[in-house]
Amino acid sequence: MSAKRGSVEWWTDYLTHGHKLEGMARWLFPRLPMSPRCKICSVPFKGFGRILSPFGWSPSAKNPRMCGFCSHRLPVGGADVPVAVLVVDVCGYTTMSEGLSGIEVAAKMNTFFERASTILMANDALIDKYLGDAVQALFLTGICGDDYVACAIRAAEALAREFSEGELRVRVAVHQGIAFVGNVGTPGMVDLTAMGDVVNTCHRLQGVATAGAVITDEETWTMIGSPPGWEASGFELKGKAERVATRQRVSFGSAHDPVG
Repeated sequence: MSAKRGSVEWWTDYLTHGHKLEGMARWLFPRLPMSPRCKICSVPFKGFGRILSPFGWSPSAKNPRMCGFCSHRLPVGGADVPVAVLVVDVCGYTTMSEGLSGIEVAAKMNTFFERASTILMANDALIDKYLGDAVQALFLTGICGDDYVACAIRAAEALAREFSEGELRVRVAVHQGIAFVGNVGTPGMVDLTAMGDVVNTCHRLQGVATAGAVITDEETWTMIGSPPGWEASGFELKGKAERVATRQRVSFGSAHDPVG
């Protein structure tokens, strides 16, 4: 007997094994040009995506960053599952904002969001949130498979490389573990997101990273095979009882260099 829709068992299966239709959509839709897109299936809301609007692939009234098909298909609820969280933040955002008009800041951040989102989607990320000067993304086994942590690290390195030159520089953090992932909110406004210590720790790590670097914890670095070129360090993170052992990769070539 299948699990009841919306139950913890249902959500666990959905998040860890994925959905056949969604898998097909995530292969096709990112290849269609134009943003913005649904955060789950990546269907574009403009351009060619307009053809799909009558079938439910248009912005949802519950959350305009999700299409109606995905929003209405997912019930409220969630489960504790393995997830890798990535946070990418623009360095010096406050200083940059002081010297520019609001319109100029928005234009620069839209460029950042577009470039970052393209890289994240290419690495099978679920783009969770845009946070003013940052993006939070999730990597789940139901989308990425068993190498979800490696997908997150590859995305982080690609982001650091993309912004290694030019005015916008970034810090990127990756942290993994068990976190609550699900559809939360009120009946009229829901959002698929992650909650818990894994998310909080990832944001804390991003806050102590060197400008232009990718940072992760020692355990995550070990999970991806302990690759060379990552410097060992450790930080006292707010809210953590013990010092967190970390690894940082601080040297990246230009965005035109091949990804290692």
